[in-house]
Amino acid sequence: MLRPAPITIHAMVVAPSIVSLPSPNHADIALWLIDLDAHPEWCDAPWLSISEQDRASRFRFDLHARRYRASHAALRLILGQAMGLDPSTLEFTEGTHGKPRLLNINAPCFNMSHSAGWALVGLCPNHPIGVDIELIAPMADAPLLAQKNFSASEYAVFLATPPDQQLQAFFRCWTRKEACLKALGSGLSIEPHEFEAGLGSLLQRTFIAIDGQACAMTVSSIDLPIPAMAAFAKLADANSPLAM
Repeated sequence: MLRPAPITIHAMVVAPSIVSLPSPNHADIALWLIDLDAHPEWCDAPWLSISEQDRASRFRFDLHARRYRASHAALRLILGQAMGLDPSTLEFTEGTHGKPRLLNINAPCFNMSHSAGWALVGLCPNHPIGVDIELIAPMADAPLLAQKNFSASEYAVFLATPPDQQLQAFFRCWTRKEACLKALGSGLSIEPHEFEAGLGSLLQRTFIAIDGQACAMTVSSIDLPIPAMAAFAKLADANSPLAM
């Protein structure tokens, strides 16, 4: 799918609870960390759409509803300021597996991830991206999940990691894999163990096979000021027909 000429995304001050993060390795990717519990008034943000308000009302617990509204209010603020538009005028649609994208002319690619009271938003002018954030918490089944979801080489590196560092290594690889899958918008149609995302934090080039074709992308971890792991992935081909 061809896109209009890309916009230039600059670092912005949107709100005190929305922190602009340094973009490792990619000058054309902008990142924001959002404290979802800092702005209770965003529950009634006038720039949220009727469908967003309706979806929030269907959450069973009020905490989840408030965080949903806060994340979408913040996302609209970030996108609106990046595009110079009123956030209430942004129009969204979804891909085959539910990945949202903008219908507005000259819109950037974006992605958002949540973990408890935090959200991570990434924007790129014209390449599909994915982001993932996970708060670090004890997980007794981390070795089993690593065995099931990591590639053979990734699992070997995980087993060789000192026990006191394995939890962080698990979340680092997990977020990198999730970011890759989200860049494609693939849902659960691709098994995580079928490609390499790595347990390191630096930029890595990887490929995901789709219908016999290799979809190239880069993935990198993101430094955060909170006890969490995060990563972003960016497709090499801005108009890749393999993006779902």
